[in-house]
Amino acid sequence: PAAQTAGGRVTAHVLDLYTGVPANGIRIDLMTQEGGAWRTLKSVTTNVDGRPPEGPLITPDGMKAGRYQAVVHVGDYYKKIGAKLPGGYFTRLTLEFDIYDAKEPHHLPFQITPWTQSTSVLPG
Repeated sequence: PAAQTAGGRVTAHVLDLYTGVPANGIRIDLMTQEGGAWRTLKSVTTNVDGRPPEGPLITPDGMKAGRYQAVVHVGDYYKKIGAKLPGGYFTRLTLEFDIYDAKEPHHLPFQITPWTQSTSVLPG
């Protein structure tokens, strides 16, 4: 197996608890805050494993300390897979977080349903 790249990175994984499988085809936008405004760094669509097929959202060479936002397009995903959506469902899940040490890896695990979401920022 290939050696894991050392250093900071941001990875993501989306599990769809409504269907019981990883969320294949859900869009994630990663943004950074610069001078009070948000700038999109990357937009990705997850694969069958619920992960960005390109790998990390931020690789070691792109890691910087700062404030970030990950936006998961939950409503578009559930419409695309034909889920019956209740009134008042979530359209987007936004996670705002800070990176203090750009040398440390960060992982964003998302667990979603049309009604509720769970996420955190984990080391690794």
